Amino acid sequence: MKLFKTLILFFVSQTTLAQFHETIRTSRPGQAIEPFTVGKDILQFQQGLDYYSLADTKYPPHSFISNNVIRYGIIENIELSTLIDYQFEQTKLDTNSTYLSGLSNLHFGFRIHINDQKGWIPTTGFQVRLKVPKISNEFGSNQLATVMVLIANWNLPKNMSLGTNWILSYNGIDFYPTSKYILNFGFLIYKKWSGFIENYGQFRKNVFQTRFDGGFAYLINNNILLDISIGYGNNQNIQDYFISTGISWRIINFKKTIKK
Repeated sequence: MKLFKTLILFFVSQTTLAQFHETIRTSRPGQAIEPFTVGKDILQFQQGLDYYSLADTKYPPHSFISNNVIRYGIIENIELSTLIDYQFEQTKLDTNSTYLSGLSNLHFGFRIHINDQKGWIPTTGFQVRLKVPKISNEFGSNQLATVMVLIANWNLPKNMSLGTNWILSYNGIDFYPTSKYILNFGFLIYKKWSGFIENYGQFRKNVFQTRFDGGFAYLINNNILLDISIGYGNNQNIQDYFISTGISWRIINFKKTIKK
């Protein structure tokens, strides 16, 4: 109990961190998430449409995922979040096609911004989400599962950045954890245009997989950002790829806005 109280006091005392940022900070595009929270009383939406398939396959499956993340800052350095994915999938064998659709992910969790960068000591954050089971007949898991992410980012010269995510997740089907990593290099292209390249991978039950992706983002204004990205992997003689596009937007002073 004393340890719990100490941790709460520590995080509350850090409310000078993760102050309101003039332009929107978002985890789109790419796989990596940033260590920052959205800021107190800011409601932020990150929405995208992803297309997945396999290459060099006679009957490749086609999968579309509507990805939605909702984030709300309860204090400057702590936020609550929800992940909602809806998936449509088509598989074909000869002349027979199978169609599946439904909720594929429903997560609830929080993120804490721990500290800002000091020299080579990175900006860090920590996120935990719980994966809700039995959300649809076609997709989802059988048991409650956790996804934990340790985040460490560095600001580099000339408007560049290096981001890392270190992830431990459970699928809710069995008790074998999956260890994941993400390495993200971000850079400014010109004025409101930015880009990134990533390498990310996972290790589970003695099987290692790695993939690469990259993309661009355009800042329409301080509160709205558009993005597009593509990714590719070649693991265990199977080639897969994806295309993703989306939008991130936020409402500042959300409580005041809904009272008007």
